[in-house]
Amino acid sequence: MDVILASSSKRRIEFMNELGFPFRVVPSNVAEFVESYKSNEDLVMQLAKIKALSVFSLNPSSLVLGFDTLVFLDGVPLGKPQNEEECIKMIASLSGKCHTVVTGAYFVSHDYTDNFSSSCKVYMSEIPKEAIIEYSKTEEPYDKAGGYAVQGFIGRFIERVEGDVFSVIGFPKQLVYKKLSLYMKKH
Repeated sequence: MDVILASSSKRRIEFMNELGFPFRVVPSNVAEFVESYKSNEDLVMQLAKIKALSVFSLNPSSLVLGFDTLVFLDGVPLGKPQNEEECIKMIASLSGKCHTVVTGAYFVSHDYTDNFSSSCKVYMSEIPKEAIIEYSKTEEPYDKAGGYAVQGFIGRFIERVEGDVFSVIGFPKQLVYKKLSLYMKKH
């Protein structure tokens, strides 16, 4: 069975390698836009579905795995900052607060579909303004939802995570492993 990861995320690729299933990477290049959604989970699952289906349409004999991760502060989704100003504003808004991170997944093949989400709460301590400005000048924030990676520079300001820490990283590892294992046994 040909398994495709519809993501160019280095972290997702690393975690897929750790799971031990053969796969290849075909990044989705679709616009990440959803007109309406019912919940945070619904939004990330719709985005994951859009990505998976765009790759599946060109690879109909494969199992395609699509993912999306968003940070939600007071229910408002935070995407990836586009410049230093957005990064500073985004990280400052998260400083000293609790926010939610949700990762959605969508798996599709010619005879199978599945979707699920995983979320957690992230508690962040106050981040000094100088540290935020220093951070905004690095490359790290610009390809990450909410502008940070729990395992990166901002990780030193994370007090605790309630829930699956892999959701923050964008790949609920245990859930993906279980779903892929079941799929592989049946196919």
